[in-house]
Amino acid sequence: MNISKEKIKLIASDLDGTLLNSNKKISEYNQKIIKKLINEYNINFILSSGRPYEGIKNYNKILENNNLSIIFNGASIADNNGKIIFQKTIEENASKQIIELSKKYDVCMHVYNNGKYIISKENFPIKSYVQIEKTVNVVVGLENTDDYNFDKILILGQRDILEKLKKEIDSLNCVHTCFSGDLFLEAINKEVNKGNGLKKICEIKKIDIKDTIAFGDNFNDIEMIEYAGIGVAMGNAEETLKQKSYYITLSNEEDGVGKFLNDLFY
Repeated sequence: MNISKEKIKLIASDLDGTLLNSNKKISEYNQKIIKKLINEYNINFILSSGRPYEGIKNYNKILENNNLSIIFNGASIADNNGKIIFQKTIEENASKQIIELSKKYDVCMHVYNNGKYIISKENFPIKSYVQIEKTVNVVVGLENTDDYNFDKILILGQRDILEKLKKEIDSLNCVHTCFSGDLFLEAINKEVNKGNGLKKICEIKKIDIKDTIAFGDNFNDIEMIEYAGIGVAMGNAEETLKQKSYYITLSNEEDGVGKFLNDLFY
């Protein structure tokens, strides 16, 4: 591995499918390696996720990590207390157009609006992590929105249905869309993504983006993998992401993040 560990100042990692195993846990091995890097190498460790702050704060606590976090796929950056220091929401007109398009399909919409996580249908067979983990209070009914300037829109449905809906949404040219899983289509402001979130944090911390490593597994990680100095795809990553990465590590079930970092730093 031809990387100078002395130059690495920041490491960003996706959560689901990357740092987390299938039980949505950070393994003891990954915890040990990351804590050592934070404490011994003074590494900035950044969690980067499509989740809201409430969905990641416990993982930072487990890692004893007091750093910034990229949330909503880069639409917001939060400090360790949950204070939003950067935010770029979807424009109201775009949100309304996407809601109208979705009515033609058998899908369930999830939106995050001023601290409320709102879903369009209560008994949809596909569940998101917020319903499974119950880390966020869920409100049913899009009529409960205060406004339509959403941080993110998550659409749940079968892949073939989501592919058709994605084409229609993309034709509007008003948001950035990507898949974060086979059954999850996400939309955010067209100017933001995890890569731009990483750039923003590097600007705040005055770190050269070349001195960063990023780990990911899915389509919503592509820009972050491309922009980082060293982009690393998980063994379980989408093939497109693997093709854009400098390295491919082991899968999330095999502690791929920790094993890669251990080989590099120790």
